[in-house]
Amino acid sequence: MRPTFFALLTFSIYSLIFSLGQTLPINRISPYRPRGIHQPSMNHAVRLLSAPYHAWIHIFPEARVYQAPNLPMRFFKMGVSKLILESDRTPLVIPMFHSGMQNVMVEGKVPPQFFPSIGQEIRIKFGEPMDLTALRGFRERWDKVKIHPTKGDVRTLRIETAEMVRNAVNGVRTSMGFPPEPPGSNDPKSFPHDPPPAPRRHGRWWWTRQKS
Repeated sequence: MRPTFFALLTFSIYSLIFSLGQTLPINRISPYRPRGIHQPSMNHAVRLLSAPYHAWIHIFPEARVYQAPNLPMRFFKMGVSKLILESDRTPLVIPMFHSGMQNVMVEGKVPPQFFPSIGQEIRIKFGEPMDLTALRGFRERWDKVKIHPTKGDVRTLRIETAEMVRNAVNGVRTSMGFPPEPPGSNDPKSFPHDPPPAPRRHGRWWWTRQKS
């Protein structure tokens, strides 16, 4: 089983279930800290991509479920950029797109859906590996930027790297017959903020820190 990420959940039983697989918890909402791309699980993922592991990592760069009609994508967050820019060698990036899960588990359903629907069609398609030359170009820029980093330069490079990955994934999406995305699909301002955190019930979950 290849490592992937999951959002750290308020309900400890769900977090425990996910942790039993080869998943890395991501802190996204209060009270869990640290958050952002420098949290322990993101740093650990960079180590997994580097020597001596050179492991595969599955990542969903939108960082949340988004089930709009015709399955346009949200903007990609900068965690995927961190993995590409900071691992010890240029990773092989294979874009993929899947559809059908929006019929298996419907987000926002009232009352909530607790069990998956059966008999639904799931489609998954993998694209060609992304151009290593282009990825190396971003990494060369990163090598220069990190010597004297400024917030603006670092952010710009991460956004451009994530945009390139998103374009590759959107190419796979289009090849599956989905219509062009509506305007603003890649603009963070087009989306509402993430929902507020649920009330804290069980305190800080047990795996929010990792040893080096």
